[in-house]
Amino acid sequence: MGSLTLVRDDTRGVLTDRQREILEKELLAEQQLLAKAQKDLVDQESVRSGNEQNYARVLERLQPYKDNVDLHQKNIEALKRELGNIR
Repeated sequence: MGSLTLVRDDTRGVLTDRQREILEKELLAEQQLLAKAQKDLVDQESVRSGNEQNYARVLERLQPYKDNVDLHQKNIEALKRELGNIR
């Protein structure tokens, strides 16, 4: 039975390494998506169309871009927490 425990421990180590690898790839992808979302937001902040005469319309137009940035920031925080839990 002792050898079974060793196999399970080895398997657990391989699974942990695989989980870490997957999370690191997901983290890298999210960081790239965040950079793009931030760039898109900055690009949109510099655009003013004629029908946006009041600032509320500008904010309304920008909100989806801000939400996208927030989403990727939260995903990155969650992935970092997960990575911290398996190290």
